[in-house]
Amino acid sequence: MPPAVLTWEICRNYIGDYLFGGKTEPLQKAMENIGLELESFPYTIDPQSGIQPVNQPGENNKLPQALITACERKGGTAIYQNQEKHTGQSAFLPVAITFPDGCNFQFEPGGQVEISTAPCNSLEKAMAQLLSRQEILQLLSQHSNIHFAQFGTNPWFTVEEIGMQMNKTRYRAMAQYFDRISSFGRQMMLQTCSLQVNLDTGKDWDTRVKRVVTANLLAPFALALFANSCITAGKLNGFQSHRSLIWQRLDNTRTGVLPMDKLSKSLDKDTLIDAYLGFALKAPVIFIEEFGDHVFPPAITLEYWLTNPVNGLSPTLSHLKNHLSLLFPEVRLKGYMEIRSADAPPQEWQIIPALFYCGLLYNQQQLEKSLELLLPFASQMPSLLQKATLGLADDQLFITGKNLLQLSIEGLIALPASFASEKTVRQMINFSEKFTLQRKTFADECLDRYRKDKMFFAGK
Repeated sequence: MPPAVLTWEICRNYIGDYLFGGKTEPLQKAMENIGLELESFPYTIDPQSGIQPVNQPGENNKLPQALITACERKGGTAIYQNQEKHTGQSAFLPVAITFPDGCNFQFEPGGQVEISTAPCNSLEKAMAQLLSRQEILQLLSQHSNIHFAQFGTNPWFTVEEIGMQMNKTRYRAMAQYFDRISSFGRQMMLQTCSLQVNLDTGKDWDTRVKRVVTANLLAPFALALFANSCITAGKLNGFQSHRSLIWQRLDNTRTGVLPMDKLSKSLDKDTLIDAYLGFALKAPVIFIEEFGDHVFPPAITLEYWLTNPVNGLSPTLSHLKNHLSLLFPEVRLKGYMEIRSADAPPQEWQIIPALFYCGLLYNQQQLEKSLELLLPFASQMPSLLQKATLGLADDQLFITGKNLLQLSIEGLIALPASFASEKTVRQMINFSEKFTLQRKTFADECLDRYRKDKMFFAGK
């Protein structure tokens, strides 16, 4: 029997039942889960030429096979997908490396490597999984001269120097779609890295609504606190989070926050579901697997496709899932919250954004306090996001960010020690004292290094 044709009702039910976690979470669980997705830039060091891309544009990508070989020694298994090329020929490309514990490596369009941990029931377990995979990258650096750096934007290479490293059909369609809008699409795909924090939505709808709304309202403050992309392709770019600037100028039909002005006046389940549904319906369709990397006119949104077959094809639930995976809001719903606001942090501080969110969203008292603090900013989200690209320069972002950080520390202390240990709380306090209370971000530290060692960022 062929799959059912997609309808408005099926879309809404899927979003309400599955994206918000209503039917995906176990009924009984001792503690919430935490997952991390951390991206990093690969590079090589040539004795004569200095820092170089792993591959020149057009070359076969050497990184996946080298990483696969290193991972197989640690129990990893490569996953391949058949990708049809422009010529119509098929090619099996490595798209991920999985491990028995649920962690995996994935490859991004510009060669960036993403480590994804499995869902963990404590912050220390999530960090241990992350460090375990980073040890594999360190071994790769020792044996293959492929190194990895954590910044929000690539500090050495231009889009042209990187080129499209992963020739997936999906990525080709994305590149063509974004090219029609501006140059920011290629920059996003090839020159950016982030840390995504994955958290449960909650066991009841009251909690889900409050967590999702609060996570959206936190976006500009988290962006400012954890900015780490002031250098791009060897030059100061004038921002503390150039990565966020790229995302904000990319395509406002599939990025940003939900309409917080409306949601803040009606904190209820139906309004929230309808807001995410409306967001999904109005976004143009980028990629339909049956048609390869063919790009459709922007007028073909999901809403249009529901009532107008595209080349004779009507959408199904599978098409909806694919479309949702090509939406990039600050808080993406996937049966849990994938919170996307932080630049890839320095390795020493890479757990800090996760601590920040857990302290605010996983402690009920701090969740209520955070929501109360943030609701007055609901109508200011676009301007605050724009200001946040300059870090903590804006007084409002600095003062509120400092207050949120204190609330988060108090929330972490109140969480069970099995989830947030004394060690993790101390890390958060150290970050606050070194950075936020000094009105500094990771980008400020990077700027200091740039002033002392411009040759490093020039790739010498």
